[in-house]
Amino acid sequence: MADLDLGSHALGGRFELSRGSEEPASSFGAAKSGVSRYPDSSMALPEISRRRFLVGVGGVSAAYLAAACTGGGSKPTPQSSGSIDALRRGATELSVLSTSSPANPGKNYFGFALVTNTGEVVTGASPQVWMAKEITGKPTGPFPATWYPFAPASDFNDTAPRSALPGTYATSLDVSGRGNWIVGVSLKDGSDRFFGQAVLQVSDDKLPGALGSKAVSTKTPVAHTLKGLRQICTRPPPDPMHYISLDQALKNGKPTVVSFATPLLCQSQLCGPVVDEQLLVYQKVGKAKTNFIHVEEFLPGEDFTPPPATLQNQSPAFKKWGFQTEPWTIVIDRKGTIRGRFEGPITAPQIEAALQPLL
Repeated sequence: MADLDLGSHALGGRFELSRGSEEPASSFGAAKSGVSRYPDSSMALPEISRRRFLVGVGGVSAAYLAAACTGGGSKPTPQSSGSIDALRRGATELSVLSTSSPANPGKNYFGFALVTNTGEVVTGASPQVWMAKEITGKPTGPFPATWYPFAPASDFNDTAPRSALPGTYATSLDVSGRGNWIVGVSLKDGSDRFFGQAVLQVSDDKLPGALGSKAVSTKTPVAHTLKGLRQICTRPPPDPMHYISLDQALKNGKPTVVSFATPLLCQSQLCGPVVDEQLLVYQKVGKAKTNFIHVEEFLPGEDFTPPPATLQNQSPAFKKWGFQTEPWTIVIDRKGTIRGRFEGPITAPQIEAALQPLL
């Protein structure tokens, strides 16, 4: 896996796994990915009961995993008492791996992962999310979060590096104004309480692929043969979602789901899983009803070898949209307006939920 040139641009939206022992690659792994060895379950401290499933990832770092887009959901009312600090007090600490990419005020999709202090990902739980401007201020919430697992790697035939992250939690936050918001995540397991927090940056700045804006019409490479696909897609083997150019898709009266990702070179190793999840929706819904496009960030070219993963080597379409992290998944309506904006991990049910009202 190639590293992006850190001197070129900020990587605030990257999810990183600290590397543990190297394991032999399976048919759905990558020999060079260095996916961490899962720790023995006896290392799970503090213990969460059998109703919760802990997946060890060999010491996940607290680097942020980005996702920011408008979503639905009802607006909770501010609590009459308490604070983020009160929610934290006496609880066992969790790391919240979440967005560091800016959002705009309003309803925002918020995706995150929870990791114990021994490096295990908490999955299948029902955490609650709170927001406040100050740690001692009254929080707004709770916003209930749902766990969305990735489809198993065995469902796919690709050998792209694959993150040990098994899925994502997601909720919708109603952000009332600009500034750095403290986002607290609480979790109960019987009498045990767990808590972690992150920061959500909110501004009025124009964001790439902003919700409600018009999709950027740009040509994207098209291929219909294996040789042609290998020149424009780093997924091994290449996916079929390169059959139509994005500028043409925006004119044919269908909704569009487009991912901006580089499965082979993705620093977070989330691009492969996200493109696979998009592929599941493509297979279910079909291109007769919806355009499905994968925009490759680093084009392999005629020798099938992608360039070094630097900002300068990004593909023209990726540059034109203005993204500086990956992966992104954008859902666009029939008139070319962006209705779904997901950065980082996203699953097929989430993509389909955003697409269904547009069909």
